[in-house]
Amino acid sequence: MKSLTQVVLLSVAMLLSAALPAGQIDNLYQADVAATAKVADWQQDAFRQVLAKVSGREDIHQQPQIADELSRAAGYVKQFEAVRSNDGNRMRVLLDAGKVNQLLQQNNIAVWGALRPDILIWLVEQQGAERQFVRKSAQQFNQALQQAFTQTALPLLLPLYDIDDLLSLTETDVWAGFWQPVNQASARYNADVVIAATIEQLPQDSGTSYRLSWQRNENGRILRDEVSATDADTLMQTFARKLAQQLAASYATTLSETPAQFMLQVSGLTDLAAIVQVQKLLRQVVGVSGVTISAYHNGSARYTLESGVDAQGLLSALRFNPQLRMQQLPVAVELDATAVPVLATLEYTKL
Repeated sequence: MKSLTQVVLLSVAMLLSAALPAGQIDNLYQADVAATAKVADWQQDAFRQVLAKVSGREDIHQQPQIADELSRAAGYVKQFEAVRSNDGNRMRVLLDAGKVNQLLQQNNIAVWGALRPDILIWLVEQQGAERQFVRKSAQQFNQALQQAFTQTALPLLLPLYDIDDLLSLTETDVWAGFWQPVNQASARYNADVVIAATIEQLPQDSGTSYRLSWQRNENGRILRDEVSATDADTLMQTFARKLAQQLAASYATTLSETPAQFMLQVSGLTDLAAIVQVQKLLRQVVGVSGVTISAYHNGSARYTLESGVDAQGLLSALRFNPQLRMQQLPVAVELDATAVPVLATLEYTKL
């Protein structure tokens, strides 16, 4: 009679792909660009767009070693299709993730994978002495914000602004950066990054201008920044790009040419579907080239990973997966002996 471990290993290929976790960016290596008469133009535009999303750095294509590669953008295109839209003819272009990562690796540029922090934004618009939450999805600033975050591959959470929110948080709390009520109101959303932001209209002789000021609490340290622009779209695009670069500096990791091997122990696996789902989640982590199930016993399994990122980078990426929660202490279970030490113990939660 086959053991449960053998059954798991034989059944992995039989299960279908599952939905993406909340903090995972879909189509990270896909670009949406304007169709032009010159094929090289939209290919290079797609290449620039994907490089910016994967690195978190909007100006990455200006680096000499990357700029030289733009003329060879065609070699990175995996698939493309023409798409009709209200903005005219577009091209949806999928780039080869392996080649893009290899380019960044060769130039010692950190790669930011698809697992990213969920970002909750409390947004207030100030007009004179009056302050109001930007609550409606149809408002220009909300629409521009959502589009900008999609383009920069940042997971966005917008508050409900329901009675629970409005009883615990005021516009002045957000404007002034009173973090006790901000954190209290944000707790229900389980966000990884919370931002308090204010939009002000600046009087100018030449026309309208807007300033977006924001702050976030990073490990007890308040970080502040601001951007200005003459329209909502440019304002939010500039904000999203600047925020992406800041977060990438903390979470992107440099890939190594020599993969390392790590062992992860995962508990909470009550059936075969959960065991295979965890394997798929681990395969989605940037730099992970292979995942095998080494052992299973009494609801816990050990997974051996081949990873091009170091231990810290691997754990940093895993922290943003809502289905895999890091445990403070290892779970005591009897598993087969292995030469690879267990890097961390996690608990799987089915969403």
